[in-house]
Amino acid sequence: MRNDNTQNSLAHDAMAEAAIAVLDTKFLKALTDPARIQIVKKLILLGACDVSTIAKGLSQDRSVISRHLATLERAGITSSRKMGRRVMYDIDGPYIVKKVTLILDALQPMAALCQPFQSLNNINAGDAA
Repeated sequence: MRNDNTQNSLAHDAMAEAAIAVLDTKFLKALTDPARIQIVKKLILLGACDVSTIAKGLSQDRSVISRHLATLERAGITSSRKMGRRVMYDIDGPYIVKKVTLILDALQPMAALCQPFQSLNNINAGDAA
């Protein structure tokens, strides 16, 4: 059964396809873990730093932090650069802004097309008359 809460299903289908296309699971999954959010916050506050600096004050071991950093890097949220014997990590702000902008632009039509229970409200209003 299809839940079509719009009068214009072609517009709904186009909106749905655009939204699905930008909902990159790597990007969103990387931002759903509380530990990775803490890492992102630290990098925003501190700027480029190594895993030891990032791990200070966090409850997880450096090896776990390193795995989180790898996940963030695969998602495009962070970048790393080897500097001598250390690997430095930093936030990729331009990529994050571009990705979030693409998501918001694709999801914007949902405000008009996906209104919770609107079709049910219209049916109930007809029953009450």
